[in-house]
Amino acid sequence: MNFHPSPSLDCHTTPMEVQLRVVQQAMDAVDPRRALVGEKDIHSRNRSRSPSPMPRNCCDYHTPSGQYICRCPPKHITKSVFSENMLCLSQIGTVAFYQALCSEFIGTMLLTLICTSTGLPITSKPVPELHGALVTGFTIATIVVAFGHISGAHVNPAVTVSFLVACEIDIIRAFCYIGMQLLGAISGSCLLKYIAPSAVQGNLGLNTITQGVTVSQAIMVEFIITFVLCYTVHAICDKKRQDIGGSKALAVGLAITVGCLFGGSYTGASMNPARSFGPATVMNTWENHWVYWFGPLTGSIVAAILYTYVLKQQTPIVVRTDSRSRSSIKKTVEI
Repeated sequence: MNFHPSPSLDCHTTPMEVQLRVVQQAMDAVDPRRALVGEKDIHSRNRSRSPSPMPRNCCDYHTPSGQYICRCPPKHITKSVFSENMLCLSQIGTVAFYQALCSEFIGTMLLTLICTSTGLPITSKPVPELHGALVTGFTIATIVVAFGHISGAHVNPAVTVSFLVACEIDIIRAFCYIGMQLLGAISGSCLLKYIAPSAVQGNLGLNTITQGVTVSQAIMVEFIITFVLCYTVHAICDKKRQDIGGSKALAVGLAITVGCLFGGSYTGASMNPARSFGPATVMNTWENHWVYWFGPLTGSIVAAILYTYVLKQQTPIVVRTDSRSRSSIKKTVEI
């Protein structure tokens, strides 16, 4: 699986966007003539089209039309330009990389603290399920707005893995994000244990499978609700879509709310391995904890594969069978 940075996610400067420099260097390797073009034109060109990994002996980029003109059969089209950039080691030396890690830590800590404390009977009155679902959804929406421009506001290992499968985030950043998310979740649970009265702490909001629900049923519920979440995130982050209106952060929050309302009575509606990991670590309770990893991760992976490689509209590639003639277009394929 090769790494194809998408303009939709994971950046150092703009929300959910890979550094343009990485894309530019990779495209210069395909077509050296790009290096002679002004930087302003390259930036404009990269915003209007997705990088396409064509063999340099097969394809040329046609600037006026914004298409890759290929003079080889589709079977020779390969996706390997960004394979060298899968690790992106250069980002480790940037301040923005550590700002993003700090953002993931703080965001996940706040998410875990707020979501796990919502169900505690602080006032000795039962908390309605709708209350917890709305709080969780609005909290996610707020975190996306607050930290999205720094790290993309994943705050969820399932979301990070989903973007990794979609090749929209590099391996190093993905593993670092997950590490900081787990640390943030543990910190949030520790903070809750400190501020909540001992009489109402209970299990600190630990996710548990409802009595009567089997393990396989719990896995399926977590799979479904995490699939809905990650598919929604991929859909709203698709820069090629022009039909999205309103707040993208609120759309993610609503997907979370729907998941909580549906899955809350079955499993507590985790959708987030880190959110389950924090209370489990502080309480040292691991019964069926693997369910809250297996279900969400498989759901996020399937969502990434389905949207990115099956349903997402791709960049058109014009294929010509005659290398001498630039005027006869035989057919168009998409990769």
